[in-house]
Order: sequence, then C-alpha cells, then structure tokens
Amino acid sequence: MRTLASRLKARSFSADNNDGFIVERVRDSFLEGWYFEKVVFEETVRDPFGNESTFERLTFRGVEFTFSASYPQVELRRFPRNIQAFVTRTAEATEFATTFLPLTVDAFAWADRIRGVYPKQFRIDLAQLSDVVIEDNVLARIVLSSQYDIRDAFARFTNRRQHRLDRLQIKLEYGDDLLSLQLATDGTLSSADQLPKEVLDSVREGLPAKPAQN
Repeated sequence: MRTLASRLKARSFSADNNDGFIVERVRDSFLEGWYFEKVVFEETVRDPFGNESTFERLTFRGVEFTFSASYPQVELRRFPRNIQAFVTRTAEATEFATTFLPLTVDAFAWADRIRGVYPKQFRIDLAQLSDVVIEDNVLARIVLSSQYDIRDAFARFTNRRQHRLDRLQIKLEYGDDLLSLQLATDGTLSSADQLPKEVLDSVREGLPAKPAQN
C-alpha cells in the first residue's frame, strides 16, 4: 500500500494540474484519498431580447476512495456517474497492473449478515427486480414494497419466474433511530440517513465475498 501511495502522490492534484490524487491516510493494509478532475465547459445564456452570452464555467469532479489489501480491495464513497478518468489514472499509476472488476453479490445474503448484527426491527421492505418474464418476449421492471418484511412475498412472486434482482431496501434499529439502507447486487450501498461508522463497518464486513449465483 505504501508503494501505491507513493505512486499516487507522484500524480498529486494541485492548482496547476487538470487532475490528480490527494492521499489522506496510509497504513500497511489500506490507503484513503481523493481523485479530482478539473472540468471546464461553456454555458450559453439567452436574455429576454434574444441576445446570447457565453460563459466559461469551472467545476471539479471528485472520487473519494479506499484501497485495501483485503476484499473487496476498492471502496468508493463519493463519486460522479462517470469514473473512467479515475480508473484510467489509477491504472497508469500502477503501470497498468491494476484491473477494476465489477462485483455481483447476493443481496439477500448481505442483508442476512447485517440482520445478524442488528436484529431489532430488522426487515426487508422493498425489492426492485428487472427482466421479469411476464410471457414470451415480454419483460417487466417491478418493485415489491410493504411496511412489513417482503421476503415471503418475494419468494412466492419469483417462484419459477425468471427475473433479476437489482436491489433491496432494509430497515434496522440503531439506538433510538430506525435506519433505511439500500443494498444493490453490484455491491453498492446507498442511504438517505446519516449512517454511524459502526453501522457502515458492519455493512462493509457483511459484504458477501462470493459472487451471487444466477
């Protein structure tokens, strides 16, 4: 990790660079930091009289990341939709010895491992499915939701029906709060709640190490 950190620091982001890395913390088993990309684009504004004015705008795209020696090796916490520049620059920093591979996880197994840590008030109250076969050449995207646990209803609905699970929503009790988290089969966690570090650590540790079986 310290060798990787040195290589990223050699490509540090500064006011003079269009992109680069900022390494914030380095340990033997992990490193944390940011990748920033400077983006300049033109914006045209038309006034009520039909006159157009063009302005140059500057924005920054940031990727907050953790690289670790243990599974899943890469964790992205805040990032734009397109992370290709981050992937490319990281590969260049490692002389193309790094390969980013997408995850496919069993969201139900992930939820069960979190349930083991926070069983109080735990429920799976939403499941989003796609490629649900209705009949020949007819597919649907469907959301199953309830104020109660939907696992049994999910099993009945999907019995002998081809489908693809995209994400689950779980609720769990933490202290006096009822937290809502969404677990996607690509290993993504999202939540509108401010999640405590203890919960984030449990979600991270609960991520199944084996790929989901189709």
